[in-house]
Amino acid sequence: MNSYLYLFPAATAATVGLCLYALRVADWLKVFDYPRGGRKGHAKPTPQMGGLAILVPLAFCLLAQWVLDPHQPFYLALLLAGTGVGLVGIMDDQSHLSANGRLLVLCVFTLIVFALDPQLVPKAIPWASFGNTAISTPLFILGAIVATAGFVSSVNMADGIDGLVPSALLIWCIGFDIYADAPVRLVALALTGPVAVVLFFNLRGRVFLGDCGTFGLGFVMAMLALASLSSGRLKAETLLVWFAMPVLDCLRVIAARLLRRRSPFRGGKDHFHHILADVFGRKRALYVYVATIVSTSVIATLIPKASFYVLIGLTAACLGFVSARRVLFEQQQRLVLRRSAGRTAAQGANFVRKLHQSER
Repeated sequence: MNSYLYLFPAATAATVGLCLYALRVADWLKVFDYPRGGRKGHAKPTPQMGGLAILVPLAFCLLAQWVLDPHQPFYLALLLAGTGVGLVGIMDDQSHLSANGRLLVLCVFTLIVFALDPQLVPKAIPWASFGNTAISTPLFILGAIVATAGFVSSVNMADGIDGLVPSALLIWCIGFDIYADAPVRLVALALTGPVAVVLFFNLRGRVFLGDCGTFGLGFVMAMLALASLSSGRLKAETLLVWFAMPVLDCLRVIAARLLRRRSPFRGGKDHFHHILADVFGRKRALYVYVATIVSTSVIATLIPKASFYVLIGLTAACLGFVSARRVLFEQQQRLVLRRSAGRTAAQGANFVRKLHQSER
């Protein structure tokens, strides 16, 4: 453990350096996010260097951990697959890839992780409420592929307010720091400092995570969750609550867009954080979103058997808030139309009256 401790401050320092020189590196890689109005509310081109500033130090930490402990295949699997997903994310930042292509990449690299570390497949899924549920290897791998692709996509969709996704990543890292077993804890510790640094720079609008960050780090978090599930250190319900906010919002948005016959992969301002920002403002929306993740995650971690009740309550609260907001918005729209119609009628009557007076 003492050998690993030197890696963590070095990784944090490397992230600081990459964030300080983000403009130069982003100019070299051509990974700027340009303001275009609509969802792009920033005032100037911003380097999408946050994800790279975390994943590069993480890759060196994983390499060092694998060299120090070559009998732990998880480090090598995460190094190769996480780096691969991050590189695809950089390509997506440079020239946007298709949604189907990104999903295929996530499926392939998830399979690579299982091929390199078969121990990630448990014989049973640990539940706090139902005990251990036996599951076959092919079924678990299939479920893990779907869950990983869905979770990573939900993290990408949630990246709409400065500080939101980095805050969520930091919360999850701290959870794995405390409750995961040794291999997962070491990876989470290597992530915690760099994620905190990127959060600092992201809140000031100096760097964005980019698709390299949302896809690469989302994938890493998914693998840490699978490893914790396989070891039994964290119950399935607990992990569901940890990741519930972005996943529930992703499922809601996909369903709503399909009902409106829109592509679920096109950008929009119908996400939960956008609705919160419309009601509370962007800064308070961030506070509400992060506080919700923290409070529900703490309850689910300390009282695993309460996780399903937390999940049901969180789902009801989010859907209720969105529905109430929609009803209020529609009422406001009708009121505006009535006032506009009233003003138009009054102006018309006034015009007719003046016309009659001029004729006299």
